[in-house]
Amino acid sequence: MEPGKFGPFLRDLRTRRGLTQEQVAEALHVSGAAVSKWENGKCLPDLTKLETLAEILHVGMLDLMQCGAAGAPPAARQAPADTPSGPAERSRRQQVRGAALLLIFTALVIFFQYFPLHRVALVWQPSWYETGEISLLAYVGSREDLRTAQPVLDLAEQAFSTLGLTQAEAAARYGKLSRYCFPRDIFPEVVREEHTLELWSAHFDSSYGQMWVYYSQAGYDETDTRRTGSFRIPSLWYLERTPDGAWEVISIKEHP
Repeated sequence: MEPGKFGPFLRDLRTRRGLTQEQVAEALHVSGAAVSKWENGKCLPDLTKLETLAEILHVGMLDLMQCGAAGAPPAARQAPADTPSGPAERSRRQQVRGAALLLIFTALVIFFQYFPLHRVALVWQPSWYETGEISLLAYVGSREDLRTAQPVLDLAEQAFSTLGLTQAEAAARYGKLSRYCFPRDIFPEVVREEHTLELWSAHFDSSYGQMWVYYSQAGYDETDTRRTGSFRIPSLWYLERTPDGAWEVISIKEHP
């Protein structure tokens, strides 16, 4: 720092902060005459005083020393329009910020479209399913997975709609899917049924597969009174490829 350059800079900072020489002197535990000598370029403050001086003037210590060496007050060092802190750069930053916000918004829309959190909430509480099983809901499945799942869904539709079979007959025809039938030896009063069946996700490899389905069903008697039913049930089906290439449900997991 050069006294002749540092002095005017210090005076400008002090006056901008609305401080008197005496107030600065009192904060630094020096005399008012010492501050006057600094500002008149007769001498420089001791290095031990610079940190406190920078705090009083609300500038960094390094900035205080550099500005003193430059010999120009902050007002004279304003960046021109084409510098990184000028209006042109501020406008560019606003554009970048706006584009970033739009990108984030778009990403959130896509995320909530393809990652159905309401489905996760249905199977998460209480914690009956494992994390790996729940993670299958994050992706509906490839087109090939959905095509592979369709014959299984068609068979499930038949199982839901079938009435009049015994429990043994239903098991022989539909296997594990017979649980969705209304066997006459268990529900003799049921003469009509209604159901909805929705595929949430399907994932297959060469030998095994998993399908998340969501269903409701109800059985009605001759007076059209509902006698039994299950409503809004998430269900995880485990499948295995049979020797003839078909897919068979080998296990069904539902919250009890």
